[in-house]
Amino acid sequence: MVGGGGFRTDVERFGWRASLFARLMRRLQKRLRVHVCRVRIRPLIADRPAAQLPPGLRVDRLDRETLHRACEDPEISLSREFVEAALERGDVSFGVLDGDRLVSYMWRTHTTAPHKDGLWVRANRPYVYGYKGFTHPDYRGQHLNPAVSLYSDGYHVARGYTHNIGFLDVHNLSSLATRKYKGNVPIGYAGYVNWFGRCVTFRTPGVKRTGFEFYDPGREESV
Repeated sequence: MVGGGGFRTDVERFGWRASLFARLMRRLQKRLRVHVCRVRIRPLIADRPAAQLPPGLRVDRLDRETLHRACEDPEISLSREFVEAALERGDVSFGVLDGDRLVSYMWRTHTTAPHKDGLWVRANRPYVYGYKGFTHPDYRGQHLNPAVSLYSDGYHVARGYTHNIGFLDVHNLSSLATRKYKGNVPIGYAGYVNWFGRCVTFRTPGVKRTGFEFYDPGREESV
């Protein structure tokens, strides 16, 4: 995704330079399989007021029983295999419940998490990495994901973590602009190139200092 509109609309919103750069990077990703992401960190804040949810909804840390029950819902995009593997790694999940029904969730890790193209993401203390966020289509537009993030911040601060770390494709102008106003601070770039059947990963010095990286579990190396 670039800006979500035509080129002229993107130029009006983001300027010529950003719009041209985003289209170039999108073509590189599509044709040459070059993936470049902007990595950002956000301070975790434990004492912010809880988000106001619609009546009947509540946010909570999700236990194994709740997650297994959610796996039975074909619209919630969870499997028991995924849940058990994540819990085994020590990852934690937070979500919004409508009664006993899970309608929105996200996972956080301070070790490793699966990405795509056979790669994983690594995050080290004091950073936590959020992944696999999902909201049921019937509940979208109610700002449930921010409510989950707010709730989970306090959990991690109490355990000594200070920042959330994440990334967005550099051609995703709309999301980059939105995240800019949510306390996210860019620290550099990371990504990978699919090269003759294998992924060559890279990261800039600012990202490397945090310990964040894309990596292939079968080839523990990056630059």
